[in-house]
Amino acid sequence: MSLIGDQVSAFVLPTVAVVVLHAGSVEVGALNAIASAAYPVLGLFVGVLMDRVRRRPAMITADLVRCAAFATLPVAAASGVLSLAQLYVVAAVAGVFSVLFDVAYQSYLPTLRSGEPLARGNARLEMSSSVSRLIGPVPGGALLQALAAAGALAVNALSFLASVAGVVLVRAPEPTPGSHGARTGVWRSIAEGLRFLWGHPLLRPLTVAAGLRNLGMSAVRTVLVLFLYRALALSPGVAGALFTAGAVAAVAGAMLSGWLAGRLGVGRTLLLTGCEGLAWLAVPLALVLPPVGIVVTVMVVSSLWLPIWNAVVTTLRQQVTEARLLGRVHATARTINLSTIPLGALAGGALAQLLADAYGDRTGLTLALVLCAAVATLSLPSLLVAGIARIRHYPSPAPVSGGTAEGG
Repeated sequence: MSLIGDQVSAFVLPTVAVVVLHAGSVEVGALNAIASAAYPVLGLFVGVLMDRVRRRPAMITADLVRCAAFATLPVAAASGVLSLAQLYVVAAVAGVFSVLFDVAYQSYLPTLRSGEPLARGNARLEMSSSVSRLIGPVPGGALLQALAAAGALAVNALSFLASVAGVVLVRAPEPTPGSHGARTGVWRSIAEGLRFLWGHPLLRPLTVAAGLRNLGMSAVRTVLVLFLYRALALSPGVAGALFTAGAVAAVAGAMLSGWLAGRLGVGRTLLLTGCEGLAWLAVPLALVLPPVGIVVTVMVVSSLWLPIWNAVVTTLRQQVTEARLLGRVHATARTINLSTIPLGALAGGALAQLLADAYGDRTGLTLALVLCAAVATLSLPSLLVAGIARIRHYPSPAPVSGGTAEGG
């Protein structure tokens, strides 16, 4: 429910800003930037915190704070005092505590299961994430249509209470955090997580590969919107259907991740996820063949692979990292990986403008898409050099150091 709440919020907040508060493009852009800035700014510090406290109470706290933050919006809307400034504050608070929840649950899951059960758990979480991205705008739009801004915002706040209920029902024991971390300074703790990640022969190439694919695919997504409307002259309805097809494919990919890793091996499955970027190299065919058929095929093939990558890489990271470092290592990897997304968006927009001016919309935007996709495929060499293809099974869990079991 927390994932669905995040996706509903991602749709409802900018919609309320535009429809109710008449915000312009710069103001909406600022709102989205504020909502996504928490990981690059605070991710490393949250990782340290999650290695010093129990993760389950942190998840509950994160949901309760997000619920309280969003609950202020319907009150303000009903009173006629809702403002952009309040939306900015709520987006910032929600962003910070979404990072806390993310790091906490990724660090908490390995205390519940390991090996293949852990891989299945990550696959289910990735499927939940894919489903929430698919259906999030649907209830968001329906709530706004049926209940207006105040009602939609109120229901959105309540979704986080449903998430709290789910976390409370998990009663598995959680190890007590070791006392060593509390005696170490924050910056030294951050450095320890960075050293472990960058010095690990498996985690380093995976992190580099993820950063490159995020950089390239973020640029692809930026150029794609321009390509669909300007180069192919598609209507918003058709473009929306194409994105929906991609979201459905992502759900299917999440469902297939466990089967593929078991059938082909972990390493080969990771190499196959390079199809996410490779598929977009075929997009020039849309200029000479029926464009909708080509684009929907490319989007479906490409969208299958991100949830598979996420589920497999997350499991590998959890398996090879000591429990006392899980929060820091996960937060460090996510901070590096997610920081390349805004860079890719900016680079994709600049490249699209440059090439469209030089060669026209059809040729220039097509070329921009191909170049951005080529950047995403640069993730493959780092995986090949590291010998990732030789990994058949998930490794045994890293040894646990310190801490005692205690009921959750």
